[in-house]
Amino acid sequence: MITGLLEAQRALALRPVDEILGVLDRVTERWLDPADPVRQEAEREIVRSTGLAPAMIRRGLDDMIHRVQGLPLALDNDLGTREALDGFCWRAPGMLSRAWGPGLLTCIFSGNVPGLPAFDMAMGLALKSAVLVRPPAEEPVFAGLFARTVMEEDEGLGRCLGVVRWGHEETWPYGQAGAVLAYGSDRTIAEIRRLVPPGVRFVGHGHKISFALVAREACDTATARRLAYDVTMYDQQGCVSPHMAFVERGGDLTPLAFAQAVGEELARLAQEMPRRRVSPEEAMALRGARDEAEFTADAVYGSQGDLAWAVIHHETPAFLPSTLNRLLRSFAVDDLAQVGPVVAPYRGYLQTAAFAGPPERRVAMAEALGSLGVSRVCAVGRVQEPSPLWRHDGHPTVGSLVRWTDIEGGEANSR
Repeated sequence: MITGLLEAQRALALRPVDEILGVLDRVTERWLDPADPVRQEAEREIVRSTGLAPAMIRRGLDDMIHRVQGLPLALDNDLGTREALDGFCWRAPGMLSRAWGPGLLTCIFSGNVPGLPAFDMAMGLALKSAVLVRPPAEEPVFAGLFARTVMEEDEGLGRCLGVVRWGHEETWPYGQAGAVLAYGSDRTIAEIRRLVPPGVRFVGHGHKISFALVAREACDTATARRLAYDVTMYDQQGCVSPHMAFVERGGDLTPLAFAQAVGEELARLAQEMPRRRVSPEEAMALRGARDEAEFTADAVYGSQGDLAWAVIHHETPAFLPSTLNRLLRSFAVDDLAQVGPVVAPYRGYLQTAAFAGPPERRVAMAEALGSLGVSRVCAVGRVQEPSPLWRHDGHPTVGSLVRWTDIEGGEANSR
């Protein structure tokens, strides 16, 4: 398979980047068409393999494909201009530069968020690289269907995509790669890193924790509904899903009333997008968290007769990650400035902070939390829709995968 991918990549390297992006535009148009047979097959098979609600899959796939549509902007943002992938461009006075993709990009995806491979597969192609994909066992469908759509739109481009599962100890997918991109637990990332040869660029996205911040100016039922949606999508399995919410006193709702409002919306969403069936271990964790909260929390709002959702509220802030599967922990604070010291000891695991409040306070919170490792601040209700410009885990998305050739001197600085 590697030989075929590398042969196809040699032809891809000669194609203009805008031509490649044009093909990807046609691919995304098909994926956003609910009547397209491939889109319909994806929805049906992903629901079957993951147990996630059909309405959730429809919304989630749209979000992932919309992100792919922002790929040209991401290329220009990280590279200065995507034309640097076609030839040398002036980067600064006296400096001509050209960007090179990895040639072969090997990707290992986790199965917690369906549609996740779309952006990285498209990005690899835009970097004029072949892409070898190991799809997750939990959701093995999407990557293959996305590759099939590319093949149907452009055979040459489609031959640059390979989707196959390989054993955890196999090394053949890494030896000829220019870069390896992996998602998973910290243990999985460490195991893959061990197999990647020296000199091959490795980008790993491991375990992260996200949370929400609700300023008093936005402590109302509308914000509560948006936060409940963030918790509901993908059953809280994504790295951007909020585990906790820190709610400032002094708003239209007290933090306790806000927690109750989130619970009411979680109950409504459970009817529209029922949670997938959890494993016995997950059910045990949910039951244990709710039982413990009856003695340690200030209030517990949860579904009756099952473990479909819960909001556990505390009047004193703390850092207590969720068991996931639609269990949110909420904490009252007198001022959002209290959140920094609470989350600071966990700086290596912080990722997305969803914020509801005035723009000027958002900037101040981003300043404080960014210094602690948070790489993304977004609006409550939008955590599952990262911008194509987001630097995942704080590092350039496209820029992490390219290398540069620079020519110093020339007309721009001649004397």
